[in-house]
Parts: sequence; structure tokens; C-alpha cells
Amino acid sequence: MGTLALELSGNFDVAVGIWSGIVGAVAMLVVIYGGRAMGMTRMDLLRTLGTMVSPHGSTTSVYAIGAMMHLMMGAAFGLAHAGVITALDPSSTGAAVGLGLVVGLVHGLVVTAAMPMMLTMAHPLVRDGEIERPGVMLTGFGSATPMGVMMAHGVFGLVAAAVYAGAVG
Repeated sequence: MGTLALELSGNFDVAVGIWSGIVGAVAMLVVIYGGRAMGMTRMDLLRTLGTMVSPHGSTTSVYAIGAMMHLMMGAAFGLAHAGVITALDPSSTGAAVGLGLVVGLVHGLVVTAAMPMMLTMAHPLVRDGEIERPGVMLTGFGSATPMGVMMAHGVFGLVAAAVYAGAVG
């Protein structure tokens, strides 16, 4: 009978880390746009990301740029999550997934606190008033937005850890 223990220590896999982050980023988009569809937030992540690079681009190009930026960040954070999971070497897939959830929630808290300042200072359409100001802890996009951002990052961490631990462990 096999053991439930993972053998992640020393088995860091870059390709799987990238893939796990991309899968986690897609899962995160499901949470974010599900919240939008239910009226919980007005935040449009892909448009916000896309218009940072192409403020007056076509709708198609703005969303395409936003999607590529989001997936690239997902790949990068997937590598970071894989590194943390590999370094801490949890004893089971469940422990790895729990660790991923915790790391995702911490990341979500940092994003929720820092993103309003970053958007206000760096986003050309926020500065010009064409996109609403994010407000404290992103509440400018709706009072449920902070919790939604936390949940989305938690889902990212959970999914990325599950994919990584399942493939490598």
C-alpha cells in the first residue's frame, strides 16, 4: 500500500509550476467574473490590466492584453507558489493544497491593500477619471470587492497548489 506523503523536497519543477499558475489564473477569473455577473463588484480585471498598457485601444485588444498580462502573472505566481510548496515540503497533497490556500489568501490581502494606491498612481485612466477610483481596499468597485479579491486569490492558491502537488508529488 502506498503512502500519502509527498516527496516534493528537491523536486522543484519549473514547467509544472508555470502550468499550475496558468490553471490557477483561469480559476481566479471564474471567481472574479462570477462576482461581476452576480453584481458583487464592478471591477473588470482584464479591462483594467489591458488599459494600463493600451488606454485607448479597441475593446478586443484591451481584453487580449489584459488576459495575457493576467496569465503571465499567473505563471509567475505559480512558480512562486511551487517554490514555497517545494521548500516547505508538506506531508500530503491535502496539506499542500491547504498551504496554497493560505499563501493565496495572504497574497489577496496584500493586493487588496496595495492595489488602490498602485492604480491611483499608475493607471492613466484612473488618473484621468475614465475608470472609477478603486477606493480604500478596493471598495470603490463595490463593498463586496475586497472579499471577492481575497476569495479569488485563495482559489488561485488552492488550484495552483493542487495542480502542482498532484503533478509533482
